[in-house]
Amino acid sequence: MVGRSSVKQLMVASTNSVELKINSDPANLRGVRKRIEDFAKSAGLPQEACDHLGLAVNEALSNIMRHGYGGAKDRPIVVTARRIGDGVQLAIRDWVQPFDPGALPQENRDPLTPGGVGLICIHKLMDEVHFSRLPDGMLLTMVKRATR
Repeated sequence: MVGRSSVKQLMVASTNSVELKINSDPANLRGVRKRIEDFAKSAGLPQEACDHLGLAVNEALSNIMRHGYGGAKDRPIVVTARRIGDGVQLAIRDWVQPFDPGALPQENRDPLTPGGVGLICIHKLMDEVHFSRLPDGMLLTMVKRATR
């Protein structure tokens, strides 16, 4: 457990992967971000890549919690990180209503207004981003490589 949050490390299959199961409580964001950044560092990613991965996982989880689960704090999310070649693949599984992120409206936004940049950050910071619609939710797969 991390503080009062409900981050649970389910499995460390080896030094090559980690799986975390959390509830959709924003109090879990910091713990997950830290564990993923630490894992990326142990996988050999440079600090900047670790920071990018941490920010991307934070944004993705925030979007799931706020938009997918509508602020409910008790819904399941599974975060898996594994080493691949010269990088880390991150998979985030949720049970939200399946949707097509590409079909979301592209709105003109005021850069001084908070919010609305999560997907932009994810696409800019990660080397690969794939959203998969599942019959009962979504799977987001992202890759961050040590070198671009």
